Order: sequence, then C-alpha cells, then structure tokens
Amino acid sequence: MDVITWDGKPISKPGVYRGVGIEAYHGADLCAGPSISSSGLRTIFADSPMAYWIYSPLNPSRIEEPEKEAFILGRAAHHLVLGEEAFSRYFVKRPETLNGKAWNGNRTDCIEWLEMMADAGLTVLTPGQVESIQGMAGVLPWQKGLEDSGLANTAMVRAGALQGLIEHTIIARDEETGVYLKSRPDVIPTDSLIFNDFKTTLDVSDDKIRRTLEDRRYDMQADLASTCLEQAAGTRFEAFGFTFAAKKPPHATNVIELDPDDLQEAAQDNRVAVRLFARCLETGRWPGPAGRRGDAVTIRRSEWSRLRASDHRARLEQELAAA
Repeated sequence: MDVITWDGKPISKPGVYRGVGIEAYHGADLCAGPSISSSGLRTIFADSPMAYWIYSPLNPSRIEEPEKEAFILGRAAHHLVLGEEAFSRYFVKRPETLNGKAWNGNRTDCIEWLEMMADAGLTVLTPGQVESIQGMAGVLPWQKGLEDSGLANTAMVRAGALQGLIEHTIIARDEETGVYLKSRPDVIPTDSLIFNDFKTTLDVSDDKIRRTLEDRRYDMQADLASTCLEQAAGTRFEAFGFTFAAKKPPHATNVIELDPDDLQEAAQDNRVAVRLFARCLETGRWPGPAGRRGDAVTIRRSEWSRLRASDHRARLEQELAAA
C-alpha cells in the first residue's frame, strides 16, 4: 500500500497520508474543498445537520466543542499500546503537588502551569486518568498474567489485531457530490484487510457493546473507512472488528466483529448523510431534527407505556373500589 507524506497543503488527491496531525485532520483546510469525517456523517444522520453544523470547522460562527474525556483516554491509550511516538510528546501527568503544596486548580500557580502545558501543545492528564489509561493498556503490575485485562494481555491484540499503519489519514472524494471524505482508523493493517479499531467503555459485556454500537453507529464509521480505502488504495476491508477496553478495573476487554448485513445498511445510511451534507452546503440551511416539516406532528406513546399505565390504573381503581 502506497503511503503519501503530507506536505501541509490542502489535499486534492485521494490516498493514504502520513503526518496529518489530529488538529489538521479535524480542521477546515485539510482538503481542497469541504470535507467531512465519520463523526460528522453520523451526527447528521442520527441527530440533525444542525447538531453537526454548530461545531463544524466549516462554520465561521461555530461553538468551540470541548474535548471529551472518552476521546482523551482512548487517544492516550493508543500511544501506550499501538506503538505511536513517545507518550510524553503529547501528554503530561498533572502533578499532585506544585511548589510544595497540594494541587488546587483554583490556585494561581496551578492555573499558570495548565496554561503553560496548553501552550506547549500537551494534554494534561489527572493521576486518576493515567491509572485508567495504564489499566486499559494492560501495563499495571497486577495485570500480569490476567488474560483479557487490558490490551497488552488480549489474545487477538497480541496476535497483531492492532498492528499496521497507526493513525494514518485516508482521503477520498465522493463522486456524486464532490465533497471530500476522510477517515482516520486507529490501524490500517499492512498484512491483512481486517479493520480493527480501539474503543473505551464502561462495560464490555456483549449486550452493552450491542447498545453502544447502535447508539454510536460504529458500523457507519467502518463502512466509511472501507469506502475511503477503496478509492485511495484500490481495495476494501474484508472484515470489521472493534476492540473494547473497560475504563475501570479489572479493565476487561472484548473483541467483536460487525455483521455484514449491518454494514450494507450502514453504507446506505452514509450515502444519505453525504447527500444531506452536500445539500446543506449548497443551500446554507442546516435544519434540526424536524427538518422542513412545517406543521406539528402527533407523537403517540409506545404500546409498552400505554399497557403499563393501563395496568397501574386498574390496580388503583381496585384500591379505590375496596376503600
């Protein structure tokens, strides 16, 4: 697979690029025209174009979106486990004491220290976050010999499930609309075509992961990665997996594979989201969940809710009759 070193200029050629920083990836000027990633398409599809637009880098009046803790923890764990460059290049642990005193975020010297770290481009991690990151990575002393406790102890990870090109950027251009599509998998495998991404969560049970997949639409993320790779490198991923690690002890892990039928529907959902994104760019309108609907709509309670209320009402009526 050919890899292009990014020269810092807007990208107009589909391909797999190295050297694209995370801020540039999420910025407005990465490509020669408007671009969108999986998170944007999923927001447009599952929520609304408005929910995407208020935080979009393409919006000159956008609201600054705070970096989510889950994203910070996941990215930091990547650096420990997936072989990226030195952890200390991107992250720093917040000291428990500063200038001989216990840390207090309201104290002037602590505020100045945080500002200095921000100016240096470092993400500050609390001691508790560092402990969680190390646990998900599987490098804490008590995890030695515990199968499925942290990534380093997970059989599929040890076998190479998360090895390959780390956080490279895949760029494609949608033929129908002309908008640029971008994907940044944790790993682009170099010895197989099996997609595997790393996710953090609170519960790695099958049922919880199923609900997470439904809520976060990771199937749409996987399909977009494959669509971009096909245009950039002439091939698609053959299978799609996700490795989940729990944030809390014992930091259990679970590796799952997506269903092919779900991926076919995800492709259709991505197609609709791309078209909607292009139309919003063209019209300058970014509607909310109600879309173009002009009149109020009648929303009925679910049958479960109605039956529950009916049973409860019957019990109350019996009590009244017996009084």
